[in-house]
Amino acid sequence: MLHEFTDHAALAFFALFPILNPPAMAPIFLDMTDSLSDEDRHRLARLIGKYTFMLLFSVMLAGGWLLKIFGISVPVIRIAGGLLLFNTAWQMLNNKPKFSQDEHEELKRHMTDRAFFPMTMPVTAGPGSIAVTLTLVPAGSLLASGTWVKFAGDAAGIALAALSVFLFYRYSENLLRRMGRAGAQTISKISAFILLAIGVQIIWDGLRGLLKLS
Repeated sequence: MLHEFTDHAALAFFALFPILNPPAMAPIFLDMTDSLSDEDRHRLARLIGKYTFMLLFSVMLAGGWLLKIFGISVPVIRIAGGLLLFNTAWQMLNNKPKFSQDEHEELKRHMTDRAFFPMTMPVTAGPGSIAVTLTLVPAGSLLASGTWVKFAGDAAGIALAALSVFLFYRYSENLLRRMGRAGAQTISKISAFILLAIGVQIIWDGLRGLLKLS
């Protein structure tokens, strides 16, 4: 049973980590929070890690049922979230401010609200990670012990993925600052381009999914 638990946890983690991609998203997080103090940024990183786990765990717990209730398909979720990611990345590539000065002040005053949207969803845990999490939903009987082992293992994998988000958001700033402003901006632009590509890929995957359903 322990072996099955670790297998499910590892599978969930390695399925989510490339989608969440904390190494590439950390520069974007730092760029979007450049007006915050170090203490506020560290607190925000903790909140984003916490909300990432809560969001993905909730999706695994009830996401499939909710989609059926509202008649929303996974491809539609992919397209909508991909458009949000595309818009964020496009603004970053064109040197447009991610937040206005008023929004920065609101972020300081209402950090908890901003920590979930847009910092956690869709920037950190977007439609890609949500779609992957939906595939982790146990399909067996609730009375079977294997179903609960898989559920616990998947939850542990989600927790590890969320922890990796916090660690990269919290500690990568030291490395980026050593690279200097030019180096940090270069990494930020590359990361924004990767985010743009991810957004396009998610939209394309959603369109292909809709074509298969039609």
